[in-house]
This record gives sequence, C-alpha cells and structure tokens, in this order.
Amino acid sequence: MNKPVTNLIQGARRIRSAGMLSAQEEQALIRAWQVHQDRGARDHLIRAFAPLAASVAKRLKRGSGEVDPDLLQQANIGLMKAADRFDPERGFRFSTFAVWWVRAEIQDYVRANGSIVRPPNSAQARAATAQIAALDAEMAADPDMDQADADRKLADALGVDMHRAVSLREQLTGNDSSLNAPVLGAEGADRMALLVDPASLEGPVALQSLKIAGLRRILLDVLKTLPDRERDIVMATQVTDPPATLEDLGKRYGISRERVRQLRERGFERLRTALRQRDLGLESFF
Repeated sequence: MNKPVTNLIQGARRIRSAGMLSAQEEQALIRAWQVHQDRGARDHLIRAFAPLAASVAKRLKRGSGEVDPDLLQQANIGLMKAADRFDPERGFRFSTFAVWWVRAEIQDYVRANGSIVRPPNSAQARAATAQIAALDAEMAADPDMDQADADRKLADALGVDMHRAVSLREQLTGNDSSLNAPVLGAEGADRMALLVDPASLEGPVALQSLKIAGLRRILLDVLKTLPDRERDIVMATQVTDPPATLEDLGKRYGISRERVRQLRERGFERLRTALRQRDLGLESFF
C-alpha cells in the first residue's frame, strides 16, 4: 500500500506549515512508536499530519458546510492505523501511505452512518457503494446518460441482474423517511397504519381501505411524464392483457428486442424516481 497519491495530498501540503516533519523525523517517530511503544512519538506524528487527515475528510464528506467532528476523528483513527503499519524501510514518505488508511476509515464511517438504518456491509454492498459513486459522477458529467443506463452499468459491474442492481442502489442511497408520513397526500393514512401485525389474525384493513381511484390518478399523472415510446412500452408489457412481447414491440417500432428492453427499463426507472418523490413504489401498481 506504500504508493504515492498526489491528487489527495497536494491540498494538504499547502496547509501544513511549521509542524511539517522531515523524512528523518518521520522515521524516528515511527520507530519510537513501533519499537518502543512511545505514545508521545505517535501523538507527535498524528498532530503533524492532522491537516492531511482534515483535507481528505473535507474532500470526501457529503454535502456542504463544515466537516463533521466525528468525521475528523475517524480520519485521525486512520492516521493511527497507518502509524501501526507503515514500513519506513521501503523509502516512501508517511503521507503517501497514511492517506489510504485515512480515506478507507472515512469511507467506512460514512457508509455505516449515512442512514438511520445500518446498511449492509457485505463485499457486494461495498463494491456497489464504490460503483454507485463512480457512476453518479459519470452521469453528472454526461448529459446523455440517465439513471437506467447507470443501473445497467452497475448490474454489469457487479454481475447481477437489473432488479438486484436497483435494489442495491435503493438500499445504499435511499433517504430515511418517517413511518408517520402520510401515504397519499396530507389526508392519507400513515405508513405505520399499513403495517400488518404478523401476530394478528385480522387482514390488513388499512391497506384495503386505500382509495384505488387515488392510486390510479397518481399512476396516470406519472405516466404522462414519460416519453411517448417508453410509456407505450411500459403499458404494453405491464398493463395490457395479454402483455405484449419484446419481439412484437420490436417489430412495431422497428428496433431490436434488446432496445425495447432498454426502453422499458428506462421507463421503469423514470417511474420509480417520480413515485419515490410521492413516497410510493412500483409494487403499489404492478
């Protein structure tokens, strides 16, 4: 892991001043800590590189404003871990090694504390988090790339189907919401009222009492926002009885079956986004 990371440490070098250490001082402090367990030496090293940790935390934090003190603390924990593992004999400066540990510690903290509900911490979830961040940046830079394209790339990168990719994105990036939020406007029932008690023998009365007309009106409003071809494909494959096949739709529009599938998935993603803003999901309708 002793590799130079110039893009992350250039800013830190500009703000480090009188506390900067020479290569010889770094090595002396590292050896004093690793060999003799000299806490004073380790603390001196951590204080010297605290501006580096702060600059990395500022780059990786979410949103605007000041850096969360807890995030700075995690960055310093990354410095401590780096001090335990750094090998001065390899000839690199401590900063080029420590920045990796600082960044990893911050990313783990953000992933674990970005939501009230603790997100999954499997290898697939960690890989998905990194891929989602990269794809969001790519989507921001490419106006022709939409959410459906990003989810398709995510599915390919993770080796999963589109449904699993969308599910992972929703788990890892979805916003927290209250169970007391109304489902259909200000007059609708609370989400909590729709939860079914597994110990109860009664049916989900609150769920059955939802106004079907209200759901239908919302769906029609959302469908109107879709491009004509995407709306027609979604309706033909999900609402029409019997549903149209991808091959039939491809012949109708003069495109391939794969292109029809892509347009359908893109339409679904637009619907998910619009319905999510209303605290609803596709499962409420299809």
